[in-house]
Amino acid sequence: MSDDGDNAQANLGTILFNPSSTLATWYFWLGLLGLMLAVLNIMGIIHPTYRLSWGGLLTFEYANDAFGDKDGAAAFVASDAVFIALVGGMTFLGARGLIGNDEPAEWFKNMVTNEWYNDLLDSKGGWSMVLGTWSMLASILFYFYWGIMHMAWIDPGVYSIAIALMASGLVMRMLSSVEDEE
Repeated sequence: MSDDGDNAQANLGTILFNPSSTLATWYFWLGLLGLMLAVLNIMGIIHPTYRLSWGGLLTFEYANDAFGDKDGAAAFVASDAVFIALVGGMTFLGARGLIGNDEPAEWFKNMVTNEWYNDLLDSKGGWSMVLGTWSMLASILFYFYWGIMHMAWIDPGVYSIAIALMASGLVMRMLSSVEDEE
């Protein structure tokens, strides 16, 4: 894993394939989201009436249609395999960057036993930390609730609300770590 200072002097390939901890975190979580969406699409539960073609969606329908009727569209096509390989690679690069020189089991244990939930009620870190953590949790819960209840995992409106809540939470958590200058 490179650190943020190393990436300032690196070329694009090094930045993308040896990500900093910040970029590795984005790779990991966006990769997992992509894998989840790919599995939901293959199972036919990503949308009530469509099957998604990743090739069509990611090429803005230049390669083929992005949405196909669920009854007539194939359950698994080549673009599914390409998308799974792409997001699987992102997840791998992110995990590799986050694990660093540690053991994968130790990293997973630390991720599971992280005490982030203390920030939901403990105001020692400031109210920005508390509100930011609640906003991030609300984003995740809203996205999963809406996806499960309405089978609308790819709805732009749901993404808009979830992303706004997540971004607000991230900014508030970052602001809580900024020291006041006097």
